[in-house]
Amino acid sequence: MKLTIMKNSRNILTLFLCVLFTLISCDTLELDLTENPNALSPSQADAGFFLNSIQIDFAFWVSSMGDRGGELTRINYMSGRTYNNVYSPDSWNSVWSSAYRGMLEDIRLMNVLADEAGLTYHRGMGKVFQAYILLTLVDYFGDIPYTEALQGAEAILNPISDRGESVYSAAISTLESAISDFNSGGPVPTNDYYYQGDADKWIKAANSIKKKALLNLGDFSNYNSITNYIINPSDDFQFVWGTSPATPDTRHPLYRSNYTSTGGGEYMSNWLMFNMINGHAGNSDPRINYYFYRQVDNTPGFDSSADEEVLECGLPGYYVPPQLRGSDTPFCAPTNSSSKPANGYWGRDHGNDNGIPPDGFKRTLRGVYPAGGAFDDESFEGKVDGDGRGGFGITPIILSSWMHFMNAEVNVNTGGDPTNETLIALEQALIKTDDLGGPELSGEDISNYVAAFTSDWNAATSLDEKLDMWATEFFISLTGNGIDAYNSYRRNGYPRSLQPNIEPDPGQFPLIQYYPANYVNTNKNANQRSSKTERVFWNSNGPTSLK
Repeated sequence: MKLTIMKNSRNILTLFLCVLFTLISCDTLELDLTENPNALSPSQADAGFFLNSIQIDFAFWVSSMGDRGGELTRINYMSGRTYNNVYSPDSWNSVWSSAYRGMLEDIRLMNVLADEAGLTYHRGMGKVFQAYILLTLVDYFGDIPYTEALQGAEAILNPISDRGESVYSAAISTLESAISDFNSGGPVPTNDYYYQGDADKWIKAANSIKKKALLNLGDFSNYNSITNYIINPSDDFQFVWGTSPATPDTRHPLYRSNYTSTGGGEYMSNWLMFNMINGHAGNSDPRINYYFYRQVDNTPGFDSSADEEVLECGLPGYYVPPQLRGSDTPFCAPTNSSSKPANGYWGRDHGNDNGIPPDGFKRTLRGVYPAGGAFDDESFEGKVDGDGRGGFGITPIILSSWMHFMNAEVNVNTGGDPTNETLIALEQALIKTDDLGGPELSGEDISNYVAAFTSDWNAATSLDEKLDMWATEFFISLTGNGIDAYNSYRRNGYPRSLQPNIEPDPGQFPLIQYYPANYVNTNKNANQRSSKTERVFWNSNGPTSLK
């Protein structure tokens, strides 16, 4: 039944996206905070048009920010041996512009029209997007412009930054205001790509975003006081992509970079595949054939003869850095020994910035979940544009499984037992996996893996060991959006088993990011930080042994 529903949603959404992408731009280049001369004014468009643009831009933005959070936490592969040089100021220009000159400006203009027409539902959606954007910007950059942002018409051309604490407070208030808007019963927009006109689900989404903000703040009492939030997969906050490859391209962004005419354009994380292959109590993670597609049935140097041209590190005697010689971390392939098969899984280690060999039709690709690629049926074929589900995937914003993982963390911090919430989270994450295609994940496979996890959990000799397991499963479930993984790792330091950088001394793990270059270069009130060792306000007492 759920596949039929998803197919219908795909067809409808693809039609809408094809129309919308011809009319709107999902990114801008200028990063100062004055008015955008290319933006629509209230006299040129209606609230619904603004909302359509905001919804799609938001999905792209979350995907981009989530990719970087995932790279830092080994959910995705990260290229870069020195942390201080990964993600330069220039690399943040686009997402900063998309946030300020794109979505936040469009929300401001939409609200003018929504207020005049009594479109409280539109306004509520905009506030949810706005709050999520502001919270995420603080999580990555610390203090950011807020009270003076988007005030170019009032001749405020160099907005000052507000303290992260005040922006967080404003974002939480914005979420509370959004809930009031949804409760007021205004007209439903023509296009609601996230919840199809269900205000009750938007309220749960707003409350869930508020809870994750309160978790960062360490406000466990208020966190626990919110009971109307996303606890079931049917309420998941996510964007569903289409399958059109033509202009406008409506496919999942990760699909586009994996399924090309020249093969894969992205490497998978060896750490993530290593953990899914090994699983628990001798049981591999049953999600692995949904998350990844193998184009070949062997990995040179591990399952077959070494091949220097495509996988040099698989050569006999190849130097293994000392930090990657442990039994709990992979090297070169998602295994830690040439005597242990990799079974065709082919990724890269954290920080590896070597050149790109001719392995486009050999490396492992994104699978059916969440990118809308191919289910790994062990056909071991090279894949190109249009293969698999054609990009019919999701960008998750908040999933029910994530909320239960967060609940488990709160339980630990309030003297409770994280076991029950962790098991609920794991089961929901497993159930989610086959939503986009592939054979239905059987109840037996799910129960067997949960039982294997429980066996290892019960055998753990310390809370730290259990939290390593909790965090690893949390990170696996966060595939597709690593924003909360980046926050979680800085907040508590688990899992301790994250693969070290391939560089023995990569420098301090980035606790914050550089401000975008264009923001600093065009705003006389903006100053670039000297390093990434500063801490976001809610992380002042965070762990120090991050890697």
